[in-house]
Amino acid sequence: MTSLQLTLEDIPSLEGKVVVLTGGASGIGLAASRIFAHKGAQVHVLDIVPIDESFDIYEIPGQPNGHFPQPTLSSAGSIQFRQCDVTDWNCLRDIFLSFKHIDIVVANAGVSQDPDYFSDILDENGQLNEPAHRVVEVNFRSVLNLTKLALRQFQQQNPGSSLVITTSSTAYSPEQSLPIYSATKAAVHSLIAARTSTDGGNLRSTINGVAPAATISKLLPGNLAAPIKAAGAPISSAFHVGLAVVYAAVAQQMRSVEMYGRDDPAKAASPGRWNGRVIVTLVTGGPRWRSRLQLRAGSGLGNITRRRPQCNKS
Repeated sequence: MTSLQLTLEDIPSLEGKVVVLTGGASGIGLAASRIFAHKGAQVHVLDIVPIDESFDIYEIPGQPNGHFPQPTLSSAGSIQFRQCDVTDWNCLRDIFLSFKHIDIVVANAGVSQDPDYFSDILDENGQLNEPAHRVVEVNFRSVLNLTKLALRQFQQQNPGSSLVITTSSTAYSPEQSLPIYSATKAAVHSLIAARTSTDGGNLRSTINGVAPAATISKLLPGNLAAPIKAAGAPISSAFHVGLAVVYAAVAQQMRSVEMYGRDDPAKAASPGRWNGRVIVTLVTGGPRWRSRLQLRAGSGLGNITRRRPQCNKS
């Protein structure tokens, strides 16, 4: 594991790039959208509710935010809202079919877990109802559908496209009060690992992820995050994590992370675009990004190794 120090200057110009991002009405998605647009990209935000322009992407409870740079729109950048329920396959499919070219797709939409998930709810006949699975539908099934549509689009284009998935630190350390949420985030984390070797052969497209710890959003507003910060746990601003999302889509590496053992060693040792990496975002005494690499293994889980990326930022 290695640490990254990131600023807006670490993101190259994205002028002319087309970005499709889910869950961008507020929080991490809104922050990432503004950074993409600041760098010149044409961003299409897919969400069920309109963009909340008043959302403070820099907020951290008890900490001033005036020192952060403001990612204003460039002359070439734009953000367009497109209403879509990500659990609606037809809506997602039709939006993807409306594009001739997409450079970056970000699967960011997510919801928290219903606290009554494991409570017994009976129907009118006294029979046990099946729990509502919206957290699974949004956090996992919609990500699978978005991945399917993104990879299909990428196959029809020249190499160079990127898919970024927002997972969670709960994929590594499950939250006892959010077992289903944690399970969905672990599932998409595994999706990144499983697709890396398949997509990494010719690097037509790459897949990376960001695993936020506690981050200010509509799911975790400042008043609920304040006790977490008071207890000494790290709290990230949406801007902090959004910058990691954008970086994961464009970062370069000196060599690949460990593959499955079936890949060309020469390709694995070659520099190129990030592929199969996950950034765990933490704030400890100041903005800091910790990059946690995907675990690459041979045929058995006992041979897992880690490699440090040669992309430290200072």
